[in-house]
Amino acid sequence: MYRLIAAPLVALAMALPAMAHAATTLVVNAFLPPQHIFNVEVMKPWAEEVERATQGRVKIVFPPTSIGSPQQQWDVVRKRIVDGAYIFNGLIQNKASLVQLAHLPLGSASSEGMSVALWRTNEKYFAKAGQYRDVHLLALVVFPAGEIYSLKQPVTSLQAIRGVKYWALPGVASTLMDRGGAGVVATPAAKMSELVAGGTVDGFAGIPEMDAARFNVVRYARFETSIPGGITAPSFSLFVNKQVWASIAPADRAAITALSGEAFAHRMAVIDAANEQAREHAVANGLKLIDPPPAFVAALRALAQPMDAQWIAQADQLNVDGAAALAYYRDEAKQEAR
Repeated sequence: MYRLIAAPLVALAMALPAMAHAATTLVVNAFLPPQHIFNVEVMKPWAEEVERATQGRVKIVFPPTSIGSPQQQWDVVRKRIVDGAYIFNGLIQNKASLVQLAHLPLGSASSEGMSVALWRTNEKYFAKAGQYRDVHLLALVVFPAGEIYSLKQPVTSLQAIRGVKYWALPGVASTLMDRGGAGVVATPAAKMSELVAGGTVDGFAGIPEMDAARFNVVRYARFETSIPGGITAPSFSLFVNKQVWASIAPADRAAITALSGEAFAHRMAVIDAANEQAREHAVANGLKLIDPPPAFVAALRALAQPMDAQWIAQADQLNVDGAAALAYYRDEAKQEAR
């Protein structure tokens, strides 16, 4: 691993000569592309506010290129190769199983609502389990939920997807589509464009409109079935090294904390706006939105129920009331989305 990240570290040292100007400079890795809306509209404004709130005593900088792979973000922070990072929670299921409830099918609301709800649920139910004991957790966010897109026929029943080839986001989306009878091709999202453009699949599932546009596949879709609560929604954790956190003055830690947690979750409203804009653009260019019949939603809910039950059982094993936590999360997400 260290050979893989040595070159980016050299680049970081050359590109950030002004680091020493702040009393404490936190190098926070961002593995998504630099121009991704999450980095530009959420992470950078938060970093700027941290610097203002601490009167320049704490400065947050981002490496010009990602340090380590997406899967390595937990370890590069824990080993203090960087001071902080964010990671897709699907990559840390063995460390942070509780926050995976955000990924469960048909339970999504707005990105802002889900992010606020996930933070509140973590504070109320999950924190005592100590799953982030190796790092200091600053924030939890949830991106917009994924939908079902078809290149040929509208999807209004399980019959419409049985035997049909679909690309699906690995994890919850691919599992749900597989249980529905689809011929699932599950690859990282970065590889789906060639499958869709080449006609290898007849549809794709599990990503929101903004990502369908970003990966240049929405133009191939004729129909989008908007499932209430979505197929799945990806969540992320933002954290810093524990020793680094402890080295920051208490007053500055308090200032950073006030800008993190639930306050950070509310920043995801810009992601909701971007996704809505992507949806409107796609519709203007011919995408037809389909409201699924209640029977189809009920059928999907039946397929999803074992996933809910499995998560609840795992939570119960950690002395967390899984059923209560899941109900609380979904209720809070809906309340915040109004």
